[in-house]
Amino acid sequence: MFLADCHVHSFYSFDGHDAPEQLAEAAACRGVAALAITDHCDLSPAGCCPRYLAIEDRCQAHIRALAAESAGPEILYGLELGQPQQNPAEARALLGRHEYDFVIGSVHTLSDGRDIYRTNYTDLALCQEVLSRYFADIQQLLDFGDFDCLGHLDYPLRAMGDFRPDPSLREYREQIAPILKELARQGKGLELNANGCRKWIGRPGPDEWVLKTFKDYGGELLSTGSDAHSSQYCGQGLEQALALARSAGFDQIALFRRRKPELRRF
Repeated sequence: MFLADCHVHSFYSFDGHDAPEQLAEAAACRGVAALAITDHCDLSPAGCCPRYLAIEDRCQAHIRALAAESAGPEILYGLELGQPQQNPAEARALLGRHEYDFVIGSVHTLSDGRDIYRTNYTDLALCQEVLSRYFADIQQLLDFGDFDCLGHLDYPLRAMGDFRPDPSLREYREQIAPILKELARQGKGLELNANGCRKWIGRPGPDEWVLKTFKDYGGELLSTGSDAHSSQYCGQGLEQALALARSAGFDQIALFRRRKPELRRF
């Protein structure tokens, strides 16, 4: 089985804990063939994440050197680009400065400034409000367009816990379907994120019906990632993610080099 972990964070991320070498070692121990280190750079109307700007060159040099020396998994240089549509000029300038292999487009902070993960969810109505705005913001992310794969479509569910006892997104089908259609039209990927395997959700996401809908619209590119922020979780949940992809009718996953996709059978 071909295992690729295309979403991990090193200590170059504000919430990462371990060195790229530690992530690579953990990936090798778990049979991962390719590892994309995708550290965070979130944007806001004020600009790029100052922490990332301070380390971007050092991060690139470190990961490219590790890639050249690695006798284990293939190491790819990536980025998780948070809400670039909030400052497209800064985002494009960043992307122009580096030859990334893989860029994940994500939304962590809503267009009204609320941090999705740090919001205090007190009732179902608030959950519904956040999810509706989140999917509207993803539409704006698609309008920005300069990314390779949409990250963790079901991200808000991680933080909602007891107020969303059913982790399905089915009630948002009308908002999600146009997102999937546009992803497929643009030839972009959809991420299978295994973080949910170790959260209350208990499985990778998004839902199987989401993958099938994406496929029905002509979507071909799926990436897999553990979304690990430490070596302890690097490579975990990938087998479950591939099982979900297979049940939705896929038999290949996408690996990106210099932002060009390559399909690999699993």
